Amino acid sequence: MPTITGIFATFLHLGCTAFGGLAMIEPMRRRLVQEKGWLSQQEFMDGVALCQVIPGATVVQLATYVGQRLRGPAGALAGAAGFILPAFVFMTTLTWLYVRYGHLVWVKSLSQGLNAAVIALLLQALWRLGRGAWRSWLDLTLAVLTFGALWLRWDYLAVFLGAGVVRLCLKPREGAVTPAPDSGPAAAGMRREIAVLLAVLVMAGAAWAACRVWQPVLAQLAGLMAKVGVISFGGGYVMIPVLQWEVVERLRWLTLPQFLDGILLSYVTPGPLIILAAFTGFLVQGLKGAAVATTAIFLPPILIVVGLTPLYQQVKSAWWMRPLIQGVLAALLGMLALAIWQMALVTLTGIKTWALMLGAAVSLVVFEVNLLWVIAAVAALSLWLF
Repeated sequence: MPTITGIFATFLHLGCTAFGGLAMIEPMRRRLVQEKGWLSQQEFMDGVALCQVIPGATVVQLATYVGQRLRGPAGALAGAAGFILPAFVFMTTLTWLYVRYGHLVWVKSLSQGLNAAVIALLLQALWRLGRGAWRSWLDLTLAVLTFGALWLRWDYLAVFLGAGVVRLCLKPREGAVTPAPDSGPAAAGMRREIAVLLAVLVMAGAAWAACRVWQPVLAQLAGLMAKVGVISFGGGYVMIPVLQWEVVERLRWLTLPQFLDGILLSYVTPGPLIILAAFTGFLVQGLKGAAVATTAIFLPPILIVVGLTPLYQQVKSAWWMRPLIQGVLAALLGMLALAIWQMALVTLTGIKTWALMLGAAVSLVVFEVNLLWVIAAVAALSLWLF
């Protein structure tokens, strides 16, 4: 049985090399199943399946699941913290450099071209996620209706809930499986996890209440990030439009060009794309804002994994879960399409930026060129063109 320190160190190393998002699942499986033998192949794949149907970054949730299976809640925290820490350090360092040197002419030239590449990256994400999420005319219709509703500035939480309910009512038993019987160990494990969750929630609630008195902006930042973390089904890609809607459109904490720069930094930083929260928090409240935003956006999904791992079979077989989440995901992709359109209106201002965006999109989607090579090429062309 590995120690807590061993779990933390293993995921710290994995987090330092975690480029590629979901592509990290296979290296993680190789390290944990084949090399260390901490889990069986079936246990690992059960974790992958569970993490696909709950909010949050899948690879972070998987690190949490592995730690939970090995050493309970303490192991879950060690796995998640180890995996997130490298991304947080890299992102806060890059954000400090961005704030310190972002005014330089050559940096602005880079930003102008690379923001066009961000549009291409998001189009690639929409294409990949859409192929898996839009399973029928109903899913595509929900996405289009979401695009229109949010363009009219309807409340996005109400739109997401409505999409999930519509999908559940029209296709209620798609993907349903026979429920597994309750087990004694699962029930016992659940009692322990409930106690831990309640303790964490009480401490988090007390900290948030204190912040509301002495640091109201930090409290608002924490509440916002926790809300985004809870509804981010599908991982970091679908978190982007929600965060953009909140911090750019509603709260005006960031400008759209700043937000695009943050997306780019999150792509070139190891770890989950959701680390964009650290960039946002840093621009709002410095290093403490980055720490609060990162903690708040990851904590709710981590607690969900801790609570649901003992009841994996029951969660997996719930007849209503898959269609409900499918409807929410279809709506999230509609929101992503709207965010891409809004970003393109600001970013693609001439033939040069259009050419860079189209070239990057074709390279990524058609020829499947490595992301880092595309970014490097666009950066070089940006310095020449702008």
